[in-house]
Amino acid sequence: QRRGVIALRPVLDEVGEALGLYRDGPIKFELDVDPEIRIDADREHLFRIFSNLCRNAVQAIEGREAGADGGLVRISASREEHSVSVVVSDNGPGIPARARDKLFQPFQGSTRRGGTGLGLPISAELAQAHGGSLRLLDTSTGAAFELQIPDRPLQ
Repeated sequence: QRRGVIALRPVLDEVGEALGLYRDGPIKFELDVDPEIRIDADREHLFRIFSNLCRNAVQAIEGREAGADGGLVRISASREEHSVSVVVSDNGPGIPARARDKLFQPFQGSTRRGGTGLGLPISAELAQAHGGSLRLLDTSTGAAFELQIPDRPLQ
């Protein structure tokens, strides 16, 4: 783990670029992240976590029935004292109740045919390696995941 204090927004921009979310497609990508927010984390690990979360959101939106309104993947972030919270949400069909209990278990949580079910367990593991957490939030529409990463204590 190569951890350091980095600006959060460029990592999220990079994820959007890598997944093609900035192109004029049917899915809108919204970043509500103050450019000043800095996070104490491993940049590659963050990229991997957000790539997994955003890819899952895109696949969920693409899996909706045809004729559904335009898709939206939204990322918001906030800093509270010694911790940063980032929420990745979408307006897809949401997570089926039967899948919720096993979301973070390897090979169990995939709701998609052909999915390995490793994206969320790996993302949760990377969050825990930072002393943080990844959890599914209760939402009325779509799905929302919150990544919470605390700053390291000062030595």
